[in-house]
Amino acid sequence: MKKLIIFIILIVMLSSAAYALNKNYLGWAVGQAKTTEKVVALTFDDGPHKIYTPQVLSVLRQHNIKATFFMCGTYAQYYPELVKQASADGHEIANHTFSHPNLFKNKAKRGAALVNEVKQMNQLIEKLTMIRPAYFRAPYNYMGPETVKAINDLGLIYVSWTFSVKDWEKPAPAVMVDNFNKRLIPGAIVLLHDGGGNRANTVAALPGMIEAARKKGYRFVTLGELLK
Repeated sequence: MKKLIIFIILIVMLSSAAYALNKNYLGWAVGQAKTTEKVVALTFDDGPHKIYTPQVLSVLRQHNIKATFFMCGTYAQYYPELVKQASADGHEIANHTFSHPNLFKNKAKRGAALVNEVKQMNQLIEKLTMIRPAYFRAPYNYMGPETVKAINDLGLIYVSWTFSVKDWEKPAPAVMVDNFNKRLIPGAIVLLHDGGGNRANTVAALPGMIEAARKKGYRFVTLGELLK
């Protein structure tokens, strides 16, 4: 019962967006860096996508920004050159499982099956980039105790996010920029998507988000830089 109460509290904390988890809870998991420095990390989930990942990479390149991409093996194996390109551009490639299972609905995927998926994706990332991934994010941000422990046991840090602009709902680019601008805080980890659907609005909103953050004096960093 006590574990259930702790788990519910964690979910509420995550939904409130700006809470950094640490080892005092279920394991090494983080949703925000504890800093007063004006730094922000952009993270992109569900890629690589043959259309939108190159577009995102192009925008980031134009603005000299490094980000972190939580990629899925299903797509990475189809578009290995995009994984290599993102890494060559200086972005971090992180683990978002191989098949993107819904761990809320599929309990069978939470144990050994998940570990196998994560290991498989780690191997693929390392094969393509020659860099071992350091971070993991579960699909739909599932935060069960067994998941965090299993991920930590593999030597990975579980990463949530501080806030999202809910780009999966496909709001207009101006709405996303406004949401981003209002919620931006030091040490924020921002959830965006370069795959998993039509991300044209996300790509269109990126320059506006970048401009809004820089006007406030923010600097963009990778998770590795943010959490060091």
